[in-house]
Amino acid sequence: MIGKMALCLIVVLLFGFLIGWLFSKALKSEKGDIELDNEDSRLKELEKLYSNEKRITNEYSKKNRELKGELMKKVNLLKDTSLVVDELRKGSTQKDKNIARVNELEMLLERKESELREFETVLIKAEDMIEKLRG
Repeated sequence: MIGKMALCLIVVLLFGFLIGWLFSKALKSEKGDIELDNEDSRLKELEKLYSNEKRITNEYSKKNRELKGELMKKVNLLKDTSLVVDELRKGSTQKDKNIARVNELEMLLERKESELREFETVLIKAEDMIEKLRG
């Protein structure tokens, strides 16, 4: 009788262990399905984020190219403007040199005119002397 009871207890223990093991397997597979669903939704989320980031990157690349083009235009315009300013400065310097040269030539002309007037006066006096001596 004690042997039968012990045998029943061992059978019930084995039966309980078997039921627990099967139950844990079922829960693990259900938990795995839930985890797979979570991983699938997370994967879809990540794919959506990736596509958004890729779209934004493409937009910024396009904008970057446009801005580089505009910058190059402005740099070229600045170079051209610098060249024009340099030419104007050189022209202004040349103009100042020319004005100084004209002023110098005008002074020289006045001096020569003054010398000519003096020479003319001397000639007139000489003519007057010649006429007096002849006359």
